[in-house]
Amino acid sequence: MVIKRPKFSIVITLLKINHYVRESIEHILKQTFQDFEIIVISCQEETEKFSKTKIINAGRLSPAMGRNLGVKKSTGEIIAFIDDDAFPEEDWLEKALPYFEDSKFSAVAGPGLMPPKSTFKQKLSGLVYELSAGKTYYRYRKGKKQEVDDYPTCNLLVRKSDFLEAGGFAEKYWGGEDTQFCHALTQVLNKKIIYDPDVVVYHHRRENIKGHLKQTYFWGMWRGFFSKIYPETSRKITYFIPSLFFLGVIFGGFLSLFNPPIKNIYLGVLSLYFVYMLVLGFKTKSVVYYFPFIFLSIFTQFAYGLGFMKGFLFGEPIKRTLNPRSVKIKNEKIKN
Repeated sequence: MVIKRPKFSIVITLLKINHYVRESIEHILKQTFQDFEIIVISCQEETEKFSKTKIINAGRLSPAMGRNLGVKKSTGEIIAFIDDDAFPEEDWLEKALPYFEDSKFSAVAGPGLMPPKSTFKQKLSGLVYELSAGKTYYRYRKGKKQEVDDYPTCNLLVRKSDFLEAGGFAEKYWGGEDTQFCHALTQVLNKKIIYDPDVVVYHHRRENIKGHLKQTYFWGMWRGFFSKIYPETSRKITYFIPSLFFLGVIFGGFLSLFNPPIKNIYLGVLSLYFVYMLVLGFKTKSVVYYFPFIFLSIFTQFAYGLGFMKGFLFGEPIKRTLNPRSVKIKNEKIKN
């Protein structure tokens, strides 16, 4: 008796076809497991064609809307989400496949490693995420196999039936839709996401420092917002630490101007922090990256802390320019 193995539908959303997604499709087409289709959702009219690829010109859509549309157009039993600036190892699908032959697991996640041919600034950005990411380091370098309750869509594969049951991505959110979806999957439906370090994609880091800090600030805003509405997965002390540190630096510095005992405590804590950063810098194993890593790590923590406070205090972040047509977006389950 021949057991039919599930088909994968690989969904990629983007603004327009670019050199990164060409690289991604090139690597996808080399998969050792070949029963798949590629669905690209583009905001612009596209004329390029790729093997095994369906390109949908959808106009200006948010990532959540684009991914939901990709799932609607899919024919596979397993949906594999990957970012347009990421590309998989050749055995990406093959490594994930056994989990979907076991009804115990609903989704599979894997690391987004830094591509070997990254630029200096991209490597610096990657090192900051890899070495300063606390308990979520496994998103940026290989960790141990484990269950997770929240994971980004740069490398997330999920059963289509479970995706639909969870309601897909909430289209009212422009960012953080992966956190919302994973919350619905793990906390509402009690499904399991397994992280396997061998289910690998390579994810390009931001090409400049400004882009790195904007991305970190953006992540912080959404995590701060979700910490209020999804406490089960987002209200963790590690997410609050950068904001608490930022507030301590600002208000501690101000109070130390008027109170000598507070000044001594303040300088002592700062000294310990800088010693910690100097020690952490050795993990780069590079003289070239040592000091740039330390400085960027500090600014990254500040950017995340500021973003987190904004999302926590002022509510849902808004990206008004994304949908200029002001389409009314409803938070509802998608239908196949």
